[in-house]
Amino acid sequence: MKFAERCPKCGGEVQTKSVKKSIGLGFVDIPTAQFCLNPQCDWYQDFSENKKPDEIKEDVLQIKLPSIKDKIPDIKQPRTSAEVTQKTFSPKGNLRNVIVLGGIIVFIVILSFYLIPQFKHPRDTPNINASVTTTPAADTAQGPVLVQAQAPAIAPGQSESYPVKMDVGHGFNPEVISINRSDTVVWSNEELQRTRIVLVSKEGLFENKITEYAKKTSYQFNQSGTYNFVLAAYPSLKEYPNATGKVIVK
Repeated sequence: MKFAERCPKCGGEVQTKSVKKSIGLGFVDIPTAQFCLNPQCDWYQDFSENKKPDEIKEDVLQIKLPSIKDKIPDIKQPRTSAEVTQKTFSPKGNLRNVIVLGGIIVFIVILSFYLIPQFKHPRDTPNINASVTTTPAADTAQGPVLVQAQAPAIAPGQSESYPVKMDVGHGFNPEVISINRSDTVVWSNEELQRTRIVLVSKEGLFENKITEYAKKTSYQFNQSGTYNFVLAAYPSLKEYPNATGKVIVK
């Protein structure tokens, strides 16, 4: 079998399943199978043993851990007295046991260094009994604090109302009007030929207002600026280009 970079059947991407094998003190990835990632394609190849595609896909994330059986001293059944005597008086066996025991002790020390919380002295914290400098009451009562505030340009009782006539043929009358903040504009529908017309605010001050003949609608302007208005047909909201007006708020 050849190692495939793409699926030879549909040309799609393939995924390689591999396992880790221990070699000496390290590990190496050994590919065991390949299968196509296309769900419509059933191509696969197994380098180790014959398996179905579903079994290979289910095992993709499984990693075979290397056996540690050979990494620690063998734990076998109790030895006979002769074996114990021979092992006890074997210099080579004693040396190996000492090395293994020392490695285990070092491993436990390193593990405890990371797992056991280290108790340290708490960081320096401010002394809650330390004297706190406070401002004498006499200093805080030297006088009222002056706060500068802007007075309203126009008192509420001074707001005025301005009438504006509108129809499709003549537009707005007057076409441009200049008012002060808090003033109100009252639009009057003078359109005789159309049952309804729509007043549209280009700046979105309010929702489209549907008006009938001789009906009025108003709006109070509280922000300075220039605002444009236009008449539109009902219900298509097609704007009449010659029926435009403007309100300038000082």
